[in-house]
Amino acid sequence: MNKKFLSAILFGALMVSSTGTFVSCKDYDDDIDEINKELTDLKSKLSDLESKVNAGGAYVTKIESVDGGFKVSVSDGTSYNLTVASAAAGSKVVIDDKTGEISIDDKATGWFATTGEGEEAVDMTPYVKDGYWYLYDKTEKEFVKSEYKAAGNAYAVVANGICTLNIPDADGKMQTIQLPTTSAAITGVQFIDVTSGAVETDPEYALNYGVATKDNAEWDGPKGAITKDQLLVGTIEPLTLQVYPSSADLSNADIKLVGSDGTVAPVKVTATPFEGVITKAASANGLWNLNIRPDETVTDKTIADAFKAETDNYAYALQINGNILTGYASEVTPTDQASSADATSLTADDVKYNTEELSSDKVPFGKTVTLEFDGAKAYDAYLTPKSASALELAGVTIDGKTMSFTSTEKAAGKTVEFTVNFVNFKGETGTAFDITVNFEGATVDPEAPVAAVKYTATDGVKPIIIDLGTTFTSLSAQTATALAAVTPTWNVISIDGKAVATADQSTANGKFAFTMDQVKYYSDLNADGTPKTEVTSINTADNLKKVKYAVFAHSDYQVTAAPGAYVLNMTFVDTNKNELKKVVAPVTISVPTFTDLFTKVTSVWNADKTVLNALLVGSSDATVAKQYVMTNAFKSVENSGADWDNLTLTPKQMSISGTPTEVATYAKVGSILAMADALLKDGAVRGNVTVDGTYLVKGKKDLKVEVPAFAVNFMSPFNDAVLNFYKGGKVVDLNVAIASDGTGTIAKVDGAAGKEAGLQLVASSEKVAVSNAMELFGVKNTDDKFTFVVKGEGVPAGAKAKLSDGGIALTGMTYAPNYLATLEMTVTALNGIKTTITLPMTINKP
Repeated sequence: MNKKFLSAILFGALMVSSTGTFVSCKDYDDDIDEINKELTDLKSKLSDLESKVNAGGAYVTKIESVDGGFKVSVSDGTSYNLTVASAAAGSKVVIDDKTGEISIDDKATGWFATTGEGEEAVDMTPYVKDGYWYLYDKTEKEFVKSEYKAAGNAYAVVANGICTLNIPDADGKMQTIQLPTTSAAITGVQFIDVTSGAVETDPEYALNYGVATKDNAEWDGPKGAITKDQLLVGTIEPLTLQVYPSSADLSNADIKLVGSDGTVAPVKVTATPFEGVITKAASANGLWNLNIRPDETVTDKTIADAFKAETDNYAYALQINGNILTGYASEVTPTDQASSADATSLTADDVKYNTEELSSDKVPFGKTVTLEFDGAKAYDAYLTPKSASALELAGVTIDGKTMSFTSTEKAAGKTVEFTVNFVNFKGETGTAFDITVNFEGATVDPEAPVAAVKYTATDGVKPIIIDLGTTFTSLSAQTATALAAVTPTWNVISIDGKAVATADQSTANGKFAFTMDQVKYYSDLNADGTPKTEVTSINTADNLKKVKYAVFAHSDYQVTAAPGAYVLNMTFVDTNKNELKKVVAPVTISVPTFTDLFTKVTSVWNADKTVLNALLVGSSDATVAKQYVMTNAFKSVENSGADWDNLTLTPKQMSISGTPTEVATYAKVGSILAMADALLKDGAVRGNVTVDGTYLVKGKKDLKVEVPAFAVNFMSPFNDAVLNFYKGGKVVDLNVAIASDGTGTIAKVDGAAGKEAGLQLVASSEKVAVSNAMELFGVKNTDDKFTFVVKGEGVPAGAKAKLSDGGIALTGMTYAPNYLATLEMTVTALNGIKTTITLPMTINKP
């Protein structure tokens, strides 16, 4: 077998009995740092993907191999390249549609992703563990550790209508994200308490029942006539389920309750769309009612024990279309209500709409409405008209022998009465009673999604403008009047695809860029896209119908503002808690990249701009001489609003004698990067200092921009120093006359411009005559900061060079004509960095 090391950039597997490919890239250990830098971009793309799926109902249509990773195409026509630039192109891996054998680059491996054929096939999708791929061995009949290494970047597995993306976060920890590959695929579910809007972690299915004590042939309710000893199963209050993505359709789904030991509950589960109102904080997207009924195997003799294990009730998980989507935390609890006194006394208070009593709730007109009754107090019930004429005048009809009725526009604002007929769990007909139903005064489209907004938070705070389209301009006068009487509220209902629980509402709202009350409404925009005409009050129908834009604006962001894929709800709820209208507004908030804020000043960086040449230009203050002002290295991008006060640079420690040591510091005041003494050894810089950091947009701790790491080469101001000898205003070779006593002088430069003669030191564009009076970048001819040596084969060991009033005095030299020597000058800058400059010279007799 070809033993390649396969990176986990893409390793897709097929649904059983289908052919497909998955691709991976080679293992590039040297590129790990570059890969990590790109994880932030991956996170942003994945958040956008999840938002489209959960809020917009999109789904994955294709996954393709591309250089460095994979490309995900979405049903709305967009696509995302989830790649790492430093990764190589991938190897092709194919699963045979009949045998399930895996081939890599057209070579059979002897490994299998499925066993059996056709309907007998069993999915044996490979997986990653401890850095290696585990593949199914048909002979051993188990998964074994292969010789193929997963590099740990990212991988995707496609199976059973779900694309599972395994992506490392910014800390390198793997996170799993599931996206559907069809519009019906379900990536996750959670149960919702309709009274509080909170997530239910362990919902309980209350199964009320009784056994009829006599015949009741006259009962003609929806469940039909009753015979003695008949098992009477009550109307079970449905459980409310929130499904991700919201577009998933449960109406024809195969839904089961399955125990951890594989036991399937003897029930039939059906799903119907949830049409009620829960809380202001909970999203109505993807909500379904689950209705559970015992199946035909359950009898009056077996129901009490049908859902029990040996010592306790079974703990069931919810299975949809063959996939377990919850933990094993739900119970079905049968309760014999025939012996309960309450079961014979259903009253008007026990009949509700959307869990609210009819006395405090209004029902919508122009729709079919189903009332609920207490399933623990009655086996069956139906409605009859209190006054058939009154119902007809109100435009209301009862839908057969049910608790449902349908109304027309004539019912708006009307009050009608119904009679409730019921039978208890003994099969006895109870005493009928009347209920009063109040209809809303207007009808509106309950939910209006608007175009998604992408917003980048910058220091020059700009408004978030939500285009409401014709949401309000197209309202009828009647609907606009009803909405204008209600003050709308705004809330964040999901972040990065995760629903916000009621208890977390305040925290979630605090993460959005602006507070929920910093919203105003506008009828139009200026040519540059900024808000133009504000609708100063939307408490009248005429004004509300002018609104085209909702604008969140302020001069600053919230303290806890954070990037993310937000979904906002603008809701209109009347005093009776009826939700009249909801606007769903997706807003993705991101931060700029560092290059959006600052650019590098080319002249002070190396060719590929990875190393900053920090020239310490010196000062008469030794402390200042060790400092570099970072505003010389970067300049803010025009119109970016970048503020140096929001930037923090972090020099990394250096290992010195095996100990991490601070070799540089950064001070925000003055934007100063300073060299520490530990960076020097014997006057030489130990090496480049690595620097990264963060930029906080408007100083907000969570609006964080990462500064890509770069190296700093601290340089002496004498780094480019040269010694020039002039004659007649031109630089010439240095010739020195030596007297018979071995002395000589190299004269300091003097003379008018163009006629100079003598020796001059040039460093960082500064010039100084070489003599005992010289001073440059704070360095004076004291404390041996300027030292000179004469070297050469003809130079005696005792020869010396020393600064004098006239230049450099030479002593101890050989009195001989025309031999070569070198003048070597060493300068110790105030920051401690030593620089050596040499100048060739020829020795002559006078």
